[in-house]
Amino acid sequence: MNSLFSNPWAKSGAALTLALAGVLGGGAAHAAGILSGTDISNLATLNYTVGTTAQPAIGSSAGGNTVGAGTPTTFKVDNKVNLSLVESGSLVASVVPGDTNQVTTFVLTNLGNTVQGYTFVGANTTGATIAGSADTIDVSNLRVFVESGTTPGYQPLEDTATAILTLAPDATQTVYIVADIPTTATNGRQANVSLTATTTTMGTATAVAQTAGANTVGVDIVFADAATTELEFVGASPARDAKATARDAYKVVTATLTVAKTATPLCDPFNGSANQKNIPGALVRYTITITNSGASSATLNTITDTLVSTVTIDPNLVQGTGTIAPATTCSLTTGTPTLAAGSGFQVTRTAAGTRTGFPKSYTTTSSADGVDLAGSVITATLGTVLPVETGYTAGELKTGESIALIFNVQIN
Repeated sequence: MNSLFSNPWAKSGAALTLALAGVLGGGAAHAAGILSGTDISNLATLNYTVGTTAQPAIGSSAGGNTVGAGTPTTFKVDNKVNLSLVESGSLVASVVPGDTNQVTTFVLTNLGNTVQGYTFVGANTTGATIAGSADTIDVSNLRVFVESGTTPGYQPLEDTATAILTLAPDATQTVYIVADIPTTATNGRQANVSLTATTTTMGTATAVAQTAGANTVGVDIVFADAATTELEFVGASPARDAKATARDAYKVVTATLTVAKTATPLCDPFNGSANQKNIPGALVRYTITITNSGASSATLNTITDTLVSTVTIDPNLVQGTGTIAPATTCSLTTGTPTLAAGSGFQVTRTAAGTRTGFPKSYTTTSSADGVDLAGSVITATLGTVLPVETGYTAGELKTGESIALIFNVQIN
């Protein structure tokens, strides 16, 4: 910054005009101010006359005035240490039980006027809720990695650095916490985590130390970071410690599956379907219902049911009702099939959605259709029963959906 002022002053026939000129040393300006180590030089020059005759200018010097051009008074800009660490996006990471290498993302900014390095510590944490949920579980295998810049987003084979060695003033760097989710975690549970950054000397893992005592002729270090209070995504940090803390969370958002099996007497050879009883010769309808009441889809593989020797499978899934005598309507061979003769299994679906073709029927003699009877073991291959459709993958059961496998047995 340059300054110039004049002050006419006359005494004993002498007139003096004083001009001060400041010359700023090199160094680009940025948000945090002039770079540390920059020389700032200022020169004071005295112009004066004696009587009516102009005299040679007198320039200042650090040790006192001197005749001639003089020498500037120079000092160095000190190191103002400041930083910002924030969670990226204000969104918790959605995970499922047993997930590994799950990522939460942070952004560090060097708000100081010096190239610095940074080390990091990640931790499970408790305290204030994050995104409306309290901490109820801990993650394991918690690690911290720095974005390499090769491919955006965490890449295990690329983002291997655990510290920042060099970060210029005003520059930012993405940092990740990577962790594993407990296999025992249930839907809605949340693990809150924190990341703490510590400012280090450029190129090292040595934490910077603030300069004590009076100003020196060299580059002094001054901590300038503000205190932060623990909030949702902000960690508690005292003022002027060259550290910053941010918080994030992993929330378990998973399928919650239930399997329920009911046995309902359908008919008996004497009462038909009115006041039917579980007596030998009676037909019993089994219904196995799979329901997803969780917050995300599940991929169903197979479901099996082993029949006991005291019952016999009904290959036609008969209705068990009608005007014919009970002994005829409630029969594996003469009863009216629910769908078609030879279709002993039925799959139904309840809930809104776009899956089509239900109810579906399956034979008791072929495994290719998706439901198989091998000896006494019933196996439903649900990737076949629930095929790929628009908006669905094979075997997918979305949240709020349920399917039921239905078949009859006769009591021996």
